[in-house]
Formats: sequence, C-alpha cells, structure tokens
Amino acid sequence: MAQPQSQIMNRAREQILGTIRKSLADGEPRTARRLEELRSRIENSRPQVQPAFDDDLLNRFCQKHVAVHGTYDRISVDHIESAVVKHLASMGLDAQWHLGSGPLLDATQWTDKVFVYRKGADRDTKVALSEAVAAVAETGTLVMCSGPTVPPSQNYLPDDHLIVVDRRRIVRHMEDAWAILRESGATKRRAINLITGPSKTGDIEQTIQYGAHGPRRLHLLIVEDA
Repeated sequence: MAQPQSQIMNRAREQILGTIRKSLADGEPRTARRLEELRSRIENSRPQVQPAFDDDLLNRFCQKHVAVHGTYDRISVDHIESAVVKHLASMGLDAQWHLGSGPLLDATQWTDKVFVYRKGADRDTKVALSEAVAAVAETGTLVMCSGPTVPPSQNYLPDDHLIVVDRRRIVRHMEDAWAILRESGATKRRAINLITGPSKTGDIEQTIQYGAHGPRRLHLLIVEDA
C-alpha cells in the first residue's frame, strides 16, 4: 500500500533537519574561549588586497553606476521631493511612491502635491523611494539595511526604485562600507542588501532582460550638500 504524500514529506523533512543537527553537534565546540577568538578576529580584521584608484570618489561611483545601466541626479537636500517628482514625470508616472526611511528622508517635509505610502512594497508597487546606508565607489554598489521602517521588500518588488545617497557616505572600498555598518550597529539588522544597478539577467537566449529578480530601473538622487 502506497504511503500518503504527507508522510513521505515529513520523513524527508526529518532527515534534512537531522543532518543539520548532526553537523552542528559534530562541529567545533562553542567554548567561551573560541567565541572570544572569533569575536576578536572580526573586530580586528584588516583589509587584504584592494584595487587602487585615484579618481574622485563621487565621480568614480557615478561612472560605475552608469556602467551597470543605472541613472542618477546630483541634487541639493532641499530638492529631494522635486527631483523625485521630476524623474517620475519623465517616466510618465504619478507622484506617489512607497517611502522608506533614513536621515535625509525622515527630515524631508513632503507637500500635498505628492502621495506617499508608509509601508512595505508589495506586488502592486510601481515606485519605491529608499535611502542608502552607504555607497561604494569601487563597484558602484549601494548598501541597504532593513529595519522597522525600512522594509527590504522595496529592494525587490517595485518596477522603479529611487534611492537617496548622501555624498558623505560614498566610501572607497567595500571594506569601508562594512566598517560603517559595524560602527553603527547595523550588522545586527535582519537583512543587509548590496545593490549594483537594476535587476537584469542574460539567461534567456543570452539577451539582457531587466526586472528579472527586482526593479527594472534604478535611479539615484545623490545629495551633495547634506
């Protein structure tokens, strides 16, 4: 007599979990001394080989961002709302978006000319506006951290993702970004996302397709006078 599918799945599940438990039990003992060694290694880590470049960090970051098919505007802190509205209008989109959080976004006084949703993005979201914790000039990468008012869904679900970048938080190398995260305590956040350009894939007939695993378009608002 054939076994019910539920029993087969439960048995497979227990086998998988049992393997994980065994690997944890057979692994390195978690003594206080060993934990302290690991903590010290993390806190005293030093960068290894890093590419050298003499470019201005802002220009280097912008060049790398454009190279991966991103767009950007360089603006003043007082023009965040108008820059968002202008960009959306150029795309034929209404002045409404799902709003994230960050020092610059939280300080912005939104007018009644726009409509913001203060909640996480969902499958119907067209536009999201977020703020980066840091940006890496070496690769054109944005560092995003989740939080109670910073849902990671904004990094994946909208068609258009606009991200505010404080020029002062553009760093030279990826290791510099992680130093900022450790100093701010952000490494304890539930999710840290690294974003380099809009979502794209070449898996389908070797042709680049946008929006495969995230936003089709990524536009940055680089605030120069924060």
